[in-house]
Amino acid sequence: MKTRCLLLCLWLMALANLAPAQELKVEQTEQTLTVLRGDKAILVYNIQSPPAPAGIDKVYERSGFLHPVYSPKGQVLTAAFPIDHAHQHGIFSAWVNTKYRNQPADFWNLAGKSARVLHERVASTETLSDGSLRIELDLLHRVLSEPAVDVLRERWKITVLPSTEKYNCFDLETIQTAITDEPLVIEKYHYGGVAYRGSVRWLLKDDSDGRKLGGEIEPNRIVNALGQERIEGNHAHARWVSISGQLQGKPAGLVMMDHPRNFRSPQAARVHPTKPYFVYSPCVDGAFNIDKQHPYHARYRFIVHDQPLSNKQLDKLWQTWAAQ
Repeated sequence: MKTRCLLLCLWLMALANLAPAQELKVEQTEQTLTVLRGDKAILVYNIQSPPAPAGIDKVYERSGFLHPVYSPKGQVLTAAFPIDHAHQHGIFSAWVNTKYRNQPADFWNLAGKSARVLHERVASTETLSDGSLRIELDLLHRVLSEPAVDVLRERWKITVLPSTEKYNCFDLETIQTAITDEPLVIEKYHYGGVAYRGSVRWLLKDDSDGRKLGGEIEPNRIVNALGQERIEGNHAHARWVSISGQLQGKPAGLVMMDHPRNFRSPQAARVHPTKPYFVYSPCVDGAFNIDKQHPYHARYRFIVHDQPLSNKQLDKLWQTWAAQ
């Protein structure tokens, strides 16, 4: 009976011209953790830093970030060690203007050598009942004092959804908790938080580094849920921010969504006027502390696509997620 049922199911799928759903899986090495659907990679988490390219100082090496992040057709929507801002790495987390024990610490601008974020461990991987894949990772926020002090432990919960052919979808939940009895003070500043960095091909032509690339620049656009583009959208409180355009002459894009239960949601989003990056930055609206009694907790959804998604489609996707 079971054999006949299986044959019937396979026949119905063939009749409907459908292929069996491919399960999500994880491949882990000493250097990386990769999530795949079948033989197609969706994202890569860097357990160790990739080596800095020739001409890039090793100070810019860091672990604990996502790159490459792929569209369903294999387009890479992130960058590491970009020539214009070598400290920006794919999808990453870092604060900029902070104080620990009344001393400044900048976890974002690595050349300053005052602080950095790094991978600590892969905590778990799990397939959920709906077919999603969840990875839990721990990162450390380290102040490079003498001696160095690990001030925050950050738990990343990455949930990769069984995506459609139209887009890949994953959530990133961050929980940052103080390790010591001293708070990390996040000062008011115009950027810092969970960030996205795109391809150098998406530098604008009037960017000083974009002009050096010349013909390698491709058209792209950043727009938010309010319909605002780069300049007007900088520091706007929008529930999603989208970048899309051409890569290698083919359409591609990525959307980052802010959950309504996040601290200061909708969070202000720093959008650069000429470079392909944006970051949800609650510090734009004032200082706050992360201590043992007050961890920082936020959730973001990423949608990576090849075919354009309309604002109406993105609003509907956000509303569905926001209700969860």
